[in-house]
Amino acid sequence: MSVLGLGQYFGRVPQRWTADSIALSPVIHDQRKVNAVHTHEAAFVTLMLDGEYTEKAALRSYHFERFTAIYHPPALEHQDFVGSPGVRLLMFEFRPELVDAIDIKRGDFRSMRDLSGSRAAWDLLALYRDAISGSDPLDFESRAMQLIGRVAPLARTASLDVASLRRTRDYLHAHFRERLLMKDIAHAAGIHPVYLGQSFQRNFGESVGSYVMRLRIRAAAERLSSTDVPLASLAFEHGFCDQSHFQRVFKKYSGFTPAAFRSRFNRA
Repeated sequence: MSVLGLGQYFGRVPQRWTADSIALSPVIHDQRKVNAVHTHEAAFVTLMLDGEYTEKAALRSYHFERFTAIYHPPALEHQDFVGSPGVRLLMFEFRPELVDAIDIKRGDFRSMRDLSGSRAAWDLLALYRDAISGSDPLDFESRAMQLIGRVAPLARTASLDVASLRRTRDYLHAHFRERLLMKDIAHAAGIHPVYLGQSFQRNFGESVGSYVMRLRIRAAAERLSSTDVPLASLAFEHGFCDQSHFQRVFKKYSGFTPAAFRSRFNRA
């Protein structure tokens, strides 16, 4: 089995930005491909820019959509499946020993995590766009360090892949654009609403409501970057009360207003 070092990937790498124990690289596959099972010596986040891509890891299959972002701990065995359109991925890697001298512990990075729609995902996308424009090396390194700090609390808690949580997650991904109630989610999961709230928070490190908002923000961001649909229509399509509510929540989770995100990342 292949073990890839920092900055090593299957696929074409047109550019690479590095700092101490950190690498940021777009990775491109132009056609359908199945990569051999492999690991990376560094921890990394994969963010899909466009294309068709699926990963199999930790006994699960992860289907990526535009702006899906997944954190992977070091030495995680996984396999990549690229669809017929090919794929453009953004890879952000860092060696775990980078955090040894600060309060963040290596153990905080032990769990595979879906970061889609989180501030960490949008900070990574912004870091990439600014790197393309020729950002200062010190600015790149300092923002990369800040990004690692954002990933740590999200990767800290290992979720238990129990049946009720799998059903909860599947239900939320299928219905996140709708008006959701805890009693309906709990019914789909087959557990009491109070237990659901406690178990979800304990195992995923966030509330059900926060998780749903991240799903909505990622999906809305995909539409913002690829269409000219009015903000009011996007708000309605993705389960927000109105345009004002959409704008507040989008800014809270991404750091950008919807209009600013569309202007900066259109066809990213």
